[in-house]
Amino acid sequence: MDIEERTLKDFQEGRIESLYMQFYPSLLSYARRVLGPEHEFLAEDCVQEAVYKVFQSRRQFDTPLQLRSFLFTCVHNEIITIYRKSDRHERFLTTRETIEDTLVDEMVMQETLDRLYKAIDELPPELHRIFELSFEQGLRHKEIAEILKLSPHTVKKQKAKLISTLREHFKDDASVLILLAII
Repeated sequence: MDIEERTLKDFQEGRIESLYMQFYPSLLSYARRVLGPEHEFLAEDCVQEAVYKVFQSRRQFDTPLQLRSFLFTCVHNEIITIYRKSDRHERFLTTRETIEDTLVDEMVMQETLDRLYKAIDELPPELHRIFELSFEQGLRHKEIAEILKLSPHTVKKQKAKLISTLREHFKDDASVLILLAII
């Protein structure tokens, strides 16, 4: 039984801890991205409401994919509710179609990001640290070299090795390779 099947079984039996561990980060990231900076502070509320609604229907899911899809759909519906309640009805009407059209795209993007970050977590510690400093904190080679007490040239080589390792890991996955090209 894989982790998603175990999560589904636990959830059907009323235990939600594994559901939160498995899906909460992705759902929160999705909600923040779709809500945008203006409503981002409501992302956690959207996810909590969605989980509550899904919990009420927890026995109707036969597969982890059904559960995942329904969770994202419920978060999506909570986002729509936020836009409906906001004073900007016109903005809601113009963005509603965009949000609905991009639900599947956003789910694919989030799953791609999840796979990328899982691979990054599996990197050797020195490459993982280079990733954090370079891509997450946006530091330059010289700054990273000072922190890690390495030469800038070594940092540059390790960063190239990091990217090469990830490219090799995802050589058959075009969506992640495109994302790697962007970063």
